[in-house]
Amino acid sequence: MARKLSLAFLAIASPVMLVLFFVPWPFAEVLFALLVMGYPVALIVVAVARNGKLGHLGIPLTLLLIFLEACAIGMLLLRGHVTDGPWFGGLPLAAAIQLYGLFLTPLLLVALTYALTFDRFEMKQDDLDRLEQIKRRPGGEE
Repeated sequence: MARKLSLAFLAIASPVMLVLFFVPWPFAEVLFALLVMGYPVALIVVAVARNGKLGHLGIPLTLLLIFLEACAIGMLLLRGHVTDGPWFGGLPLAAAIQLYGLFLTPLLLVALTYALTFDRFEMKQDDLDRLEQIKRRPGGEE
């Protein structure tokens, strides 16, 4: 189910983002930014979903999506006030959100989640035995 929803999101969001990129509507940039933030999470869901389910990765991916959307909203709220707005970590807040929020934090979150769930993705002896049996069959196919 999660994989089908993600594929549907990707199929619908792609042409919508293309249109929003070129139209001068006042809300187009906001909707474009929100769709863009959902795109990497949808790609991750397509890659890791097994039998249409996310299992233990559902909560971290949901938190990642919420965090990315919050960063996008924060950056949109600060547009036009980059240099006269608040500063964080030696950077204007909008730049800090972009650097720390959209790059470093998701990188660490995804790497940590992968490390904590690595045993789910590693090959086990049963998998190797099954591949060996397939290799020995005539034609080498299941």
